[in-house]
Amino acid sequence: MKSIYFYGLLLSLLGFVHVGSGLAGKPNVVFILSDDHGWTDYGFMRHEHVQTPHLDALAREGMLYERGYVTAPLCRPSLASILTGLYPHQTRIRGNDPVMPAGQNSSTNPERWSAMRRRMTKPMAGHPSFVKLLQQNGYATLQTGKWWEGDPKVHGFTDAMTHGDPTLGGRHGDRGLDIGRKTMKPIYDFVDRAADAGQPFFVWYAVFLPHAPHNAPQRFFDKYKGVAPNEPTAWYWANVEWFDETCGQLVSHLKSKRLDENTIIVYTCDNGWLPDPNHRDRFVRSKREPFEAGIRTPIFITHPGTITARRDTETLASNIDIAPTILRACGIDPPEEMTGLDLRDPASLKRRDRVFIEVYDHDSDLDRLDDLDSGLTARVVISGADKLIAWPGRSELFDLKVDPDDRHDLSAMHPEKVESLSAQLEEWFRRTSE
Repeated sequence: MKSIYFYGLLLSLLGFVHVGSGLAGKPNVVFILSDDHGWTDYGFMRHEHVQTPHLDALAREGMLYERGYVTAPLCRPSLASILTGLYPHQTRIRGNDPVMPAGQNSSTNPERWSAMRRRMTKPMAGHPSFVKLLQQNGYATLQTGKWWEGDPKVHGFTDAMTHGDPTLGGRHGDRGLDIGRKTMKPIYDFVDRAADAGQPFFVWYAVFLPHAPHNAPQRFFDKYKGVAPNEPTAWYWANVEWFDETCGQLVSHLKSKRLDENTIIVYTCDNGWLPDPNHRDRFVRSKREPFEAGIRTPIFITHPGTITARRDTETLASNIDIAPTILRACGIDPPEEMTGLDLRDPASLKRRDRVFIEVYDHDSDLDRLDDLDSGLTARVVISGADKLIAWPGRSELFDLKVDPDDRHDLSAMHPEKVESLSAQLEEWFRRTSE
Protein backbone atom coordinates (compact mmCIF):
# COMPACT_ATOMS: atom_id res chain seq x y z
CA MET A 1 0.00 0.00 0.00
CA LYS A 2 2.83 2.35 0.93
CA SER A 3 4.58 1.69 -2.41
CA ILE A 4 1.38 2.46 -4.31
CA TYR A 5 1.02 5.70 -2.36
CA PHE A 6 4.56 6.81 -3.13
CA TYR A 7 4.19 5.80 -6.79
CA GLY A 8 1.06 7.91 -7.04
CA LEU A 9 2.77 10.79 -5.31
CA LEU A 10 5.71 10.52 -7.72
CA LEU A 11 3.38 10.65 -10.73
CA SER A 12 1.63 13.65 -9.25
CA LEU A 13 4.92 15.44 -8.73
CA LEU A 14 6.06 14.62 -12.25
CA GLY A 15 2.79 15.93 -13.59
CA PHE A 16 3.19 19.11 -11.55
CA VAL A 17 6.74 19.60 -12.84
CA HIS A 18 5.55 19.06 -16.41
CA VAL A 19 2.80 21.66 -16.10
CA GLY A 20 5.06 24.07 -14.27
CA SER A 21 7.85 23.80 -16.83
CA GLY A 22 5.33 24.30 -19.62
CA LEU A 23 4.16 27.54 -18.04
CA ALA A 24 7.74 28.58 -17.34
CA GLY A 25 8.43 28.15 -21.05
CA LYS A 26 6.14 31.09 -21.78
CA PRO A 27 7.89 34.38 -21.16
CA ASN A 28 6.29 37.07 -19.07
CA VAL A 29 5.93 40.45 -20.77
CA VAL A 30 6.11 43.96 -19.34
CA PHE A 31 5.16 46.72 -21.77
CA ILE A 32 6.35 50.18 -20.73
CA LEU A 33 4.81 53.20 -22.42
CA SER A 34 5.86 56.69 -21.49
CA ASP A 35 3.55 59.60 -22.23
CA ASP A 36 4.49 62.89 -23.94
CA HIS A 37 8.21 62.16 -24.00
CA GLY A 38 10.71 63.79 -26.37
CA TRP A 39 12.82 61.32 -28.35
CA THR A 40 16.13 62.87 -27.26
CA ASP A 41 15.30 62.98 -23.55
CA TYR A 42 17.02 59.86 -22.21
CA GLY A 43 20.49 59.08 -20.98
CA PHE A 44 20.79 56.27 -23.53
CA MET A 45 19.93 58.75 -26.30
CA ARG A 46 22.95 60.80 -25.18
CA HIS A 47 21.09 63.71 -23.60
CA GLU A 48 23.54 66.10 -22.00
CA HIS A 49 21.59 66.49 -18.76
CA VAL A 50 18.58 64.17 -18.48
CA GLN A 51 19.40 61.04 -16.47
CA THR A 52 17.46 57.79 -16.97
CA PRO A 53 19.73 55.11 -15.48
CA HIS A 54 17.10 52.37 -15.25
CA LEU A 55 15.93 52.75 -18.85
CA ASP A 56 19.58 53.04 -19.89
CA ALA A 57 20.29 49.62 -18.39
CA LEU A 58 17.32 48.02 -20.13
CA ALA A 59 18.20 49.62 -23.47
CA ARG A 60 21.84 48.54 -23.12
CA GLU A 61 20.81 44.91 -22.51
CA GLY A 62 18.33 44.76 -25.38
CA MET A 63 17.74 45.56 -29.02
CA LEU A 64 17.41 49.33 -29.33
CA TYR A 65 16.10 51.17 -32.36
CA GLU A 66 17.03 54.83 -32.15
CA ARG A 67 14.87 55.62 -35.19
CA GLY A 68 11.51 54.43 -33.94
CA TYR A 69 8.25 56.16 -34.84
CA VAL A 70 4.73 56.36 -33.53
CA THR A 71 1.76 55.83 -35.87
CA ALA A 72 0.11 59.05 -34.67
CA PRO A 73 1.41 61.88 -32.46
CA LEU A 74 -1.66 61.82 -30.22
CA CYS A 75 -2.21 59.43 -27.34
CA ARG A 76 -5.52 57.69 -28.07
CA PRO A 77 -4.87 56.73 -31.73
CA SER A 78 -1.26 55.93 -30.85
CA LEU A 79 -2.28 53.52 -28.06
CA ALA A 80 -4.94 51.95 -30.27
CA SER A 81 -2.30 51.20 -32.92
CA ILE A 82 -0.04 49.59 -30.34
CA LEU A 83 -2.85 47.37 -29.09
CA THR A 84 -4.23 46.34 -32.49
CA GLY A 85 -1.24 46.50 -34.82
CA LEU A 86 -3.33 48.71 -37.12
CA TYR A 87 -3.05 52.30 -38.33
CA PRO A 88 -5.49 55.04 -37.23
CA HIS A 89 -7.30 55.08 -40.55
CA GLN A 90 -7.87 51.33 -40.13
CA THR A 91 -9.10 51.44 -36.53
CA ARG A 92 -11.22 54.61 -37.05
CA ILE A 93 -9.66 55.69 -33.73
CA ARG A 94 -8.21 59.04 -34.72
CA GLY A 95 -8.94 61.64 -32.05
CA ASN A 96 -8.98 61.76 -28.28
CA ASP A 97 -12.50 63.13 -27.87
CA PRO A 98 -15.73 63.41 -29.84
CA VAL A 99 -16.83 66.62 -31.52
CA MET A 100 -19.70 67.84 -29.35
CA PRO A 101 -22.63 69.97 -30.54
CA ALA A 102 -21.92 73.69 -30.50
CA GLY A 103 -21.89 75.10 -27.00
CA GLN A 104 -21.87 71.70 -25.29
CA ASN A 105 -19.13 69.86 -23.45
CA SER A 106 -18.69 67.25 -20.75
CA SER A 107 -19.67 69.75 -18.08
CA THR A 108 -22.72 71.33 -19.70
CA ASN A 109 -24.18 68.07 -21.04
CA PRO A 110 -22.60 65.10 -19.23
CA GLU A 111 -25.27 62.66 -20.46
CA ARG A 112 -24.57 63.48 -24.10
CA TRP A 113 -20.84 63.36 -23.43
CA SER A 114 -21.08 59.90 -21.87
CA ALA A 115 -23.19 58.58 -24.73
CA MET A 116 -20.75 59.93 -27.32
CA ARG A 117 -17.75 58.50 -25.52
CA ARG A 118 -19.40 55.08 -25.47
CA ARG A 119 -20.06 55.41 -29.18
CA MET A 120 -16.47 56.54 -29.71
CA THR A 121 -14.96 53.49 -28.03
CA LYS A 122 -17.16 50.90 -29.79
CA PRO A 123 -14.85 50.38 -32.81
CA MET A 124 -12.12 48.81 -30.66
CA ALA A 125 -14.25 45.71 -30.01
CA GLY A 126 -14.08 44.77 -33.69
CA HIS A 127 -10.31 44.91 -34.02
CA PRO A 128 -7.57 42.42 -33.18
CA SER A 129 -5.89 42.85 -29.81
CA PHE A 130 -2.58 41.33 -28.80
CA VAL A 131 -3.74 41.46 -25.17
CA LYS A 132 -6.83 39.39 -25.99
CA LEU A 133 -4.63 36.82 -27.70
CA LEU A 134 -2.29 36.66 -24.71
CA GLN A 135 -5.27 36.14 -22.40
CA GLN A 136 -6.67 33.43 -24.67
CA ASN A 137 -3.30 31.67 -24.50
CA GLY A 138 -3.19 31.43 -20.73
CA TYR A 139 -1.73 34.77 -19.68
CA ALA A 140 -2.84 36.83 -16.73
CA THR A 141 -3.04 40.39 -18.09
CA LEU A 142 -2.99 43.65 -16.13
CA GLN A 143 -3.90 47.15 -17.30
CA THR A 144 -2.49 50.20 -15.52
CA GLY A 145 -2.12 53.84 -16.53
CA LYS A 146 -3.45 55.39 -19.72
CA TRP A 147 -6.43 53.67 -21.33
CA TRP A 148 -9.05 55.24 -23.60
CA GLU A 149 -11.32 52.43 -24.78
CA GLY A 150 -13.82 51.95 -21.95
CA ASP A 151 -13.61 48.91 -19.68
CA PRO A 152 -10.18 47.26 -20.17
CA LYS A 153 -11.60 43.86 -19.21
CA VAL A 154 -13.65 43.88 -22.41
CA HIS A 155 -10.40 44.01 -24.38
CA GLY A 156 -8.44 41.12 -22.92
CA PHE A 157 -7.30 42.29 -19.51
CA THR A 158 -7.98 39.89 -16.68
CA ASP A 159 -7.15 42.64 -14.16
CA ALA A 160 -7.42 46.41 -14.49
CA MET A 161 -6.99 49.59 -12.48
CA THR A 162 -9.09 51.66 -14.90
CA HIS A 163 -12.91 51.32 -14.88
CA GLY A 164 -13.50 53.31 -18.08
CA ASP A 165 -17.07 54.32 -17.24
CA PRO A 166 -17.65 57.83 -18.69
CA THR A 167 -20.47 58.50 -16.22
CA LEU A 168 -17.92 58.10 -13.42
CA GLY A 169 -15.22 60.23 -15.02
CA GLY A 170 -13.73 57.52 -17.21
CA ARG A 171 -11.90 59.01 -20.18
CA HIS A 172 -8.19 58.28 -20.47
CA GLY A 173 -7.39 56.11 -17.47
CA ASP A 174 -9.28 57.37 -14.37
CA ARG A 175 -8.05 55.34 -11.34
CA GLY A 176 -5.33 53.75 -13.48
CA LEU A 177 -3.52 57.10 -13.65
CA ASP A 178 -2.41 56.63 -10.04
CA ILE A 179 0.15 54.07 -11.15
CA GLY A 180 3.70 55.39 -10.93
CA ARG A 181 2.68 58.82 -9.68
CA LYS A 182 1.16 57.51 -6.44
CA THR A 183 1.78 53.77 -6.18
CA MET A 184 3.31 50.69 -7.80
CA LYS A 185 1.55 48.23 -5.51
CA PRO A 186 -1.14 47.05 -8.00
CA ILE A 187 1.64 45.78 -10.28
CA TYR A 188 3.55 44.14 -7.45
CA ASP A 189 0.42 42.38 -6.18
CA PHE A 190 -0.57 41.21 -9.66
CA VAL A 191 2.91 39.88 -10.45
CA ASP A 192 3.07 38.07 -7.12
CA ARG A 193 -0.33 36.40 -7.66
CA ALA A 194 0.57 35.27 -11.17
CA ALA A 195 3.95 33.95 -10.04
CA ASP A 196 2.40 32.07 -7.11
CA ALA A 197 -0.12 30.51 -9.49
CA GLY A 198 2.60 29.54 -11.99
CA GLN A 199 0.86 31.64 -14.67
CA PRO A 200 2.68 33.73 -17.28
CA PHE A 201 1.73 37.39 -17.07
CA PHE A 202 1.53 40.57 -19.12
CA VAL A 203 1.70 44.06 -17.62
CA TRP A 204 0.49 47.16 -19.49
CA TYR A 205 2.44 49.94 -17.75
CA ALA A 206 1.21 53.04 -19.60
CA VAL A 207 2.24 55.42 -16.84
CA PHE A 208 1.00 59.03 -16.97
CA LEU A 209 4.60 60.31 -17.07
CA PRO A 210 6.36 62.50 -18.04
CA HIS A 211 2.97 63.91 -19.12
CA ALA A 212 1.85 67.19 -17.54
CA PRO A 213 1.29 68.18 -14.81
CA HIS A 214 5.04 68.46 -14.47
CA ASN A 215 5.01 68.16 -10.69
CA ALA A 216 7.79 65.68 -9.93
CA PRO A 217 9.13 65.51 -6.38
CA GLN A 218 11.17 68.60 -5.55
CA ARG A 219 14.40 66.57 -5.40
CA PHE A 220 14.19 66.00 -9.16
CA PHE A 221 13.47 69.64 -9.98
CA ASP A 222 16.34 70.77 -7.77
CA LYS A 223 18.65 68.52 -9.77
CA TYR A 224 17.80 70.21 -13.07
CA LYS A 225 16.92 73.82 -12.23
CA GLY A 226 20.55 74.92 -12.50
CA VAL A 227 21.26 73.27 -15.87
CA ALA A 228 17.96 73.53 -17.77
CA PRO A 229 17.54 76.52 -20.10
CA ASN A 230 14.33 77.55 -18.33
CA GLU A 231 12.06 76.52 -15.48
CA PRO A 232 9.37 74.75 -17.60
CA THR A 233 12.07 72.55 -19.13
CA ALA A 234 13.54 71.79 -15.70
CA TRP A 235 10.14 70.61 -14.47
CA TYR A 236 9.66 68.48 -17.59
CA TRP A 237 13.11 66.89 -17.20
CA ALA A 238 12.26 66.23 -13.55
CA ASN A 239 9.17 64.31 -14.68
CA VAL A 240 11.29 62.27 -17.09
CA GLU A 241 13.60 61.12 -14.32
CA TRP A 242 10.61 60.48 -12.06
CA PHE A 243 9.26 58.16 -14.76
CA ASP A 244 12.62 56.40 -14.98
CA GLU A 245 12.68 55.86 -11.22
CA THR A 246 9.32 54.05 -11.38
CA CYS A 247 10.68 51.78 -14.12
CA GLY A 248 13.55 50.92 -11.83
CA GLN A 249 11.11 50.06 -9.05
CA LEU A 250 9.22 47.74 -11.39
CA VAL A 251 12.37 45.95 -12.54
CA SER A 252 13.63 45.67 -8.96
CA HIS A 253 10.43 43.88 -7.97
CA LEU A 254 10.84 41.41 -10.83
CA LYS A 255 14.40 40.75 -9.73
CA SER A 256 13.36 40.29 -6.11
CA LYS A 257 11.00 37.53 -7.26
CA ARG A 258 13.60 36.07 -9.65
CA LEU A 259 11.29 36.74 -12.57
CA ASP A 260 13.51 39.09 -14.55
CA GLU A 261 15.30 36.42 -16.59
CA ASN A 262 12.00 35.09 -17.97
CA THR A 263 10.45 38.51 -18.60
CA ILE A 264 10.48 40.39 -21.90
CA ILE A 265 10.42 44.16 -21.51
CA VAL A 266 9.26 46.32 -24.42
CA TYR A 267 9.49 50.10 -24.35
CA THR A 268 8.17 52.90 -26.52
CA CYS A 269 6.43 56.28 -26.19
CA ASP A 270 2.98 57.38 -27.41
CA ASN A 271 4.11 60.72 -28.87
CA GLY A 272 6.79 63.32 -28.46
CA TRP A 273 7.05 66.47 -26.41
CA LEU A 274 9.04 69.69 -26.69
CA PRO A 275 8.44 71.94 -23.67
CA ASP A 276 7.28 75.50 -24.20
CA PRO A 277 10.13 77.59 -22.72
CA ASN A 278 7.67 80.19 -21.49
CA HIS A 279 4.85 78.10 -20.03
CA ARG A 280 5.06 75.13 -17.69
CA ASP A 281 3.07 72.04 -18.77
CA ARG A 282 2.74 73.24 -22.36
CA PHE A 283 4.45 72.17 -25.57
CA VAL A 284 5.60 73.58 -28.91
CA ARG A 285 6.11 71.97 -32.32
CA SER A 286 5.79 68.37 -31.15
CA LYS A 287 2.66 66.62 -29.88
CA ARG A 288 -0.16 66.62 -32.48
CA GLU A 289 2.35 67.62 -35.18
CA PRO A 290 4.07 65.61 -37.96
CA PHE A 291 7.50 66.91 -37.01
CA GLU A 292 10.25 64.67 -35.63
CA ALA A 293 9.76 66.12 -32.16
CA GLY A 294 6.19 64.79 -32.24
CA ILE A 295 6.49 61.45 -34.01
CA ARG A 296 9.92 59.98 -33.27
CA THR A 297 10.65 57.71 -30.30
CA PRO A 298 13.28 55.15 -29.34
CA ILE A 299 11.92 51.59 -29.20
CA PHE A 300 13.61 48.67 -27.49
CA ILE A 301 12.93 45.07 -26.55
CA THR A 302 14.95 43.37 -23.81
CA HIS A 303 15.04 39.71 -22.82
CA PRO A 304 18.27 38.41 -21.25
CA GLY A 305 19.55 35.24 -22.88
CA THR A 306 17.29 35.34 -25.94
CA ILE A 307 17.84 38.79 -27.46
CA THR A 308 21.34 39.89 -28.34
CA ALA A 309 22.14 43.41 -27.19
CA ARG A 310 22.28 45.70 -30.21
CA ARG A 311 22.01 49.45 -30.82
CA ASP A 312 20.64 50.31 -34.25
CA THR A 313 21.07 53.91 -35.32
CA GLU A 314 19.75 53.61 -38.89
CA THR A 315 16.94 51.07 -39.25
CA LEU A 316 13.40 52.41 -39.12
CA ALA A 317 11.04 50.84 -36.60
CA SER A 318 7.41 51.60 -35.80
CA ASN A 319 4.94 51.16 -32.99
CA ILE A 320 2.91 49.15 -35.53
CA ASP A 321 5.55 46.44 -34.98
CA ILE A 322 4.98 46.05 -31.24
CA ALA A 323 1.85 43.86 -31.25
CA PRO A 324 3.20 41.21 -33.67
CA THR A 325 6.58 41.25 -31.93
CA ILE A 326 5.09 40.51 -28.51
CA LEU A 327 2.86 37.78 -29.91
CA ARG A 328 5.67 36.05 -31.78
CA ALA A 329 7.96 36.29 -28.77
CA CYS A 330 5.26 34.46 -26.80
CA GLY A 331 4.87 31.75 -29.44
CA ILE A 332 1.56 33.09 -30.78
CA ASP A 333 0.91 33.70 -34.49
CA PRO A 334 -0.33 37.25 -35.09
CA PRO A 335 -3.57 37.64 -37.07
CA GLU A 336 -3.07 38.56 -40.70
CA GLU A 337 -4.44 42.06 -40.12
CA MET A 338 -1.29 42.86 -38.14
CA THR A 339 1.16 43.77 -40.88
CA GLY A 340 3.97 44.98 -38.62
CA LEU A 341 7.30 43.19 -38.42
CA ASP A 342 9.15 41.42 -35.61
CA LEU A 343 11.44 43.87 -33.84
CA ARG A 344 13.77 40.97 -33.04
CA ASP A 345 14.49 40.67 -36.78
CA PRO A 346 16.32 43.86 -37.78
CA ALA A 347 17.09 42.48 -41.23
CA SER A 348 13.37 42.44 -42.08
CA LEU A 349 12.94 45.98 -40.82
CA LYS A 350 15.93 47.09 -42.86
CA ARG A 351 14.41 45.59 -46.02
CA ARG A 352 11.15 47.45 -45.36
CA ASP A 353 13.09 50.71 -44.91
CA ARG A 354 10.03 52.93 -44.43
CA VAL A 355 7.43 53.92 -41.88
CA PHE A 356 4.10 55.74 -42.11
CA ILE A 357 2.43 58.19 -39.74
CA GLU A 358 -0.95 59.91 -39.66
CA VAL A 359 -1.96 63.12 -37.93
CA TYR A 360 -5.61 63.88 -37.17
CA ASP A 361 -7.44 66.55 -35.19
CA HIS A 362 -7.72 66.20 -31.43
CA ASP A 363 -11.51 65.75 -31.67
CA SER A 364 -13.26 63.39 -34.10
CA ASP A 365 -16.60 63.90 -35.83
CA LEU A 366 -18.24 60.56 -35.03
CA ASP A 367 -20.63 60.91 -37.99
CA ARG A 368 -17.68 61.03 -40.39
CA LEU A 369 -15.39 58.27 -39.18
CA ASP A 370 -15.72 56.40 -42.47
CA ASP A 371 -14.45 59.48 -44.30
CA LEU A 372 -10.74 58.79 -43.88
CA ASP A 373 -9.86 62.40 -44.66
CA SER A 374 -12.17 63.79 -41.99
CA GLY A 375 -10.06 65.62 -39.43
CA LEU A 376 -6.85 64.82 -41.34
CA THR A 377 -3.95 67.17 -40.68
CA ALA A 378 -1.16 65.32 -42.50
CA ARG A 379 0.21 61.96 -43.56
CA VAL A 380 3.91 61.18 -43.43
CA VAL A 381 6.24 58.68 -45.07
CA ILE A 382 9.86 58.26 -44.03
CA SER A 383 12.00 56.21 -46.37
CA GLY A 384 15.63 55.92 -45.39
CA ALA A 385 16.66 59.50 -44.62
CA ASP A 386 13.97 61.07 -46.81
CA LYS A 387 10.83 62.39 -45.18
CA LEU A 388 7.68 63.62 -46.88
CA ILE A 389 4.93 65.45 -45.01
CA ALA A 390 1.78 65.45 -47.15
CA TRP A 391 -0.38 68.27 -45.87
CA PRO A 392 -3.78 68.82 -47.54
CA GLY A 393 -2.91 70.60 -50.76
CA ARG A 394 0.89 70.71 -50.37
CA SER A 395 3.94 68.63 -49.50
CA GLU A 396 7.22 69.21 -47.70
CA LEU A 397 10.42 67.20 -48.14
CA PHE A 398 13.25 66.83 -45.63
CA ASP A 399 16.62 65.09 -45.52
CA LEU A 400 16.81 63.78 -41.95
CA LYS A 401 20.48 62.88 -42.28
CA VAL A 402 21.49 66.55 -42.40
CA ASP A 403 18.30 68.05 -40.95
CA PRO A 404 17.17 65.76 -38.11
CA ASP A 405 14.76 68.39 -36.76
CA ASP A 406 13.01 68.77 -40.14
CA ARG A 407 13.38 72.53 -40.51
CA HIS A 408 14.43 72.94 -44.14
CA ASP A 409 11.91 72.09 -46.86
CA LEU A 410 13.62 70.69 -49.98
CA SER A 411 10.50 69.96 -52.03
CA ALA A 412 11.18 72.68 -54.63
CA MET A 413 14.72 71.37 -55.15
CA HIS A 414 13.79 67.68 -55.51
CA PRO A 415 10.40 67.32 -57.21
CA GLU A 416 11.28 63.78 -58.31
CA LYS A 417 11.65 62.68 -54.67
CA VAL A 418 8.35 64.32 -53.78
CA GLU A 419 6.69 62.41 -56.60
CA SER A 420 8.27 59.08 -55.61
CA LEU A 421 7.46 59.43 -51.90
CA SER A 422 3.94 60.63 -52.66
CA ALA A 423 3.40 57.50 -54.74
CA GLN A 424 4.66 55.33 -51.85
CA LEU A 425 2.31 57.08 -49.46
CA GLU A 426 -0.67 56.67 -51.79
CA GLU A 427 0.09 52.99 -52.42
CA TRP A 428 0.39 52.30 -48.67
CA PHE A 429 -2.86 54.10 -47.93
CA ARG A 430 -4.71 52.28 -50.72
CA ARG A 431 -3.37 48.89 -49.67
CA THR A 432 -4.13 49.35 -45.99
CA SER A 433 -7.59 50.82 -46.61
CA GLU A 434 -8.95 47.89 -48.61
